[in-house]
Amino acid sequence: MSVYEFGPFQLDVERLLLLVEGQAVALGPKVVETLLALIEHPGEVLAKSALLDRIWPEGFVEEANLAQNVYVLRKTLRAHWETDAIQTVPRRGYRFAAPVRRLADVPLAQAPVVRVGRSLWPRFGAAIAAAAFVFASLVFALDRVSAHRASTSSLSENGARLYEIGRYYWNLRTRSGVGKSLTYFGQVIDSDPHDARGYAALAEANATMGNYQYGPNKPDVYFARARGYAEKALALDGNSAEAHASLGLIDLNQDHPANAIAELRQAIALDPSYGPAHEWLGIALLGRGSLADGSQQLRLAAALDPLSVSTTAWLGSAAYLDRNFNDAISYSRQVLDLSPGRTDVLTTIGEAYEAQGNYARAIAAFEQYGDSCRRCRAESAALLAHAYALNRRMPEARAELAYARAHEKLVDATDLVAAESALGERSIVMQQLRQMHGRMTWMAIQNDPRFDALRDDAAFRQLAAMQA
Repeated sequence: MSVYEFGPFQLDVERLLLLVEGQAVALGPKVVETLLALIEHPGEVLAKSALLDRIWPEGFVEEANLAQNVYVLRKTLRAHWETDAIQTVPRRGYRFAAPVRRLADVPLAQAPVVRVGRSLWPRFGAAIAAAAFVFASLVFALDRVSAHRASTSSLSENGARLYEIGRYYWNLRTRSGVGKSLTYFGQVIDSDPHDARGYAALAEANATMGNYQYGPNKPDVYFARARGYAEKALALDGNSAEAHASLGLIDLNQDHPANAIAELRQAIALDPSYGPAHEWLGIALLGRGSLADGSQQLRLAAALDPLSVSTTAWLGSAAYLDRNFNDAISYSRQVLDLSPGRTDVLTTIGEAYEAQGNYARAIAAFEQYGDSCRRCRAESAALLAHAYALNRRMPEARAELAYARAHEKLVDATDLVAAESALGERSIVMQQLRQMHGRMTWMAIQNDPRFDALRDDAAFRQLAAMQA
């Protein structure tokens, strides 16, 4: 059989199978086809248009699909090989820059091939590798789910294309990305008005608009729209996992955690391979203070959907709360790799460096966040006040705290209280803690390393017990 060899990898052309040291790497066929196109012409620049025509001859797709494949390939190769083999040539295309050797009639070991409903990527960060046992336990369940999907959803070719593009943009979770996903999901409904998938996707996108407070309307407007689309999806297909997941997300945002967990568990029972349901269940469990269970759900979500920016960002937050600061930094940097516009993870990076005592890097991250958007400056001021106080730079800490207080409506209350605590303003801290409500807020306070100094305070313990 024809085989290409490069670094520690072999690519079996006939089976479209990538192996590393004899073991199969779980990649979707379109991803492997992208790699094959590049390694067939090492050193040459392949135009994006040529790659799109070769890999998707069935019809038009956006460059976002190609960029997604290249991203997966780069991360996969780097996990086993310290070489940046795939280079981007601006305004032209991509080039495979590493040496390639073509072998012929080479018998390859019969490596096990994992076939699942959704592509799994086995080397996505240290924490995912540590949870590799989850992959094996899911293989049978995911194969079964594939059959369910085929019998309950029959999107047309055009509808399926629009749906996948919409999912790509929705996964970015940026303002523009979610906005574009609404357009594409609306086109799915126009194309396939009797299929539940478009309505369920619009439900999730509208719930995301409310969750992130994107758009001109109040969050409740988007949540109401989302619930309407979810109910329409369930009317068309009562086994729509996406619709149940979107209802769970709505309930999670509207502070109905028990309902949210029930809907999300229903979604997972219908489709164990649906990553967003695991993500939102993980968030709900974190809100109950279950760090271990919540983190496990988030790791599973990332394994199922490694390109989900939101899941990776939440993994960073969970790792920080669980005192795994190196993981928190690593996950957050992966978010920036996926979506440079998600500068909010700079706050997690800064907090993790701060917890490690690396105040210079923490301050640099907070300053970068403050420069990233007009509204971010006030939030960064509260974070900087805390870092400066710990670094005993009190005049700068007080100046930043004063700025944060002057723009209090733009500042997360827990960050403001953390800064005031670091500056020794105990009476103000206790007064503000008494005014805080919500399980998620108190979960963060009770697990956040910045509040460690308060845990021996009797008044703090009493307030925490009242929220339990």
